[in-house]
This record gives sequence, C-alpha cells and structure tokens, in this order.
Amino acid sequence: MLVPDVDLRTWVTDVAVETVPPSGTQASPPDPATTLVFCSAAEEAFVVGPQTRGKYFRGAEAHRLKVRLRPGRARAVLGVAAHELVDRVVPLRDLWGSAVAPGELRRVLAERLAAVDPQRDALVTEAVRTVPSSGVAATARALHVSERHLRTLFNDAVGLSPKQFTRVERVRRVVASGKPGSWARLATELGYYDQSHLSAEFRATMGVAPGAFAAGRFPEAQPC
Repeated sequence: MLVPDVDLRTWVTDVAVETVPPSGTQASPPDPATTLVFCSAAEEAFVVGPQTRGKYFRGAEAHRLKVRLRPGRARAVLGVAAHELVDRVVPLRDLWGSAVAPGELRRVLAERLAAVDPQRDALVTEAVRTVPSSGVAATARALHVSERHLRTLFNDAVGLSPKQFTRVERVRRVVASGKPGSWARLATELGYYDQSHLSAEFRATMGVAPGAFAAGRFPEAQPC
C-alpha cells in the first residue's frame, strides 16, 4: 500500500495497487466512501460511488490503482452530489470532462481542493466522525445545526443517510473482524441489539450469514 502525500492525507484514506486474480471470487464489502479506480483491463479510470451492499466478482486478471476518498469528500473532489453516485460506477471523464492519467491525479486533486469551503468541510468531517457513535440528534446538537440540515449535509456530501452510513460502517467492521464463533461479543462491541440483529443486518447487506462469509461460502459472483 502506498501512503498518500501529506497535503492530501485529510482527503484520501489510502492509495493501493492490487492485482485481481484470473480465477476465484473477490468479495467487496459495502463502502460509504467513493473510490477512484484506474483499471489496466479497461485502460480507463472509473468512479465507484458509495456502495450500500456487498458485491462478489470474478473475471480476467487485471491490475488496478485505487484511490479511496474519505467519506464525505466526493462532493468537493468530483463536483457532483454524492447521492448521485450511490451504487454506481461512472467513467471519471464523464464527471471531470476529460480523461486523467494516474500520474496527473495528485495535481488535479490539489487544484480542485484549493476551492473547497473550509467551514463546510470541517462540518462534514465532524459529522462523519460523530454520527456512528452518537446518532443524529446528539450530533446535530453538538454541531449547532438542525437534524434536517445534518441529514441534507450527509445526503449531499456522503451520499448516504446517517442511518445507512452507520449500517455500512458496522458491517465493514464485522467483515474486517474475521472472528467466526464470537458473533455475540462482536454484536455488543459494535452496538447491535444482539447477535440476531448483527446476523440479519449482515445477511441483508452481504447476501450471506456472517458465519458463511467467514468460511468463504459466498453467493454467486458476477463478471468483473
């Protein structure tokens, strides 16, 4: 994994180069963030918007450069409301008006970020940080905004409602935990009502029960 430049660190969570194997299934958990993907197979850059459900892929071998924006940053970077990108994959040139090579990305990002409203950006950052643990009402009070304004802000900047955002973040933590056999404890740690709540939410989002996922028993994969 490559570490983002310091001046972009508050906008990019990570930059990774990955190889997609020619066989087998690749599981992709839901993600509240928007990701820029440069794919060798397509020879083009794409924007993968916030994903509300897990996906499973198979396909030919390819190499990809992935730049994951922090949740809430898509609006400022791409110039469109994030809710327009939810569960979509869009060619980057359709949003920026022209193709961008990987080597030009840092320069283009820096140019776009120079025009960002720092006050609004600070509000989005704090809302994204606080909502999962505190909820909408408490976060709105802490930020001195109405609950309606907070929901509108999330819809525009993140693309998801606060409730959707919290659900996706929790499921991602279940996927990352890889703890088969300890679901009850994990449910408590992540704020689920109980193990049944965790299992139901995981199945609705990932298409299989958490135990089956941990064992590698995935749903049928789609061509990548």
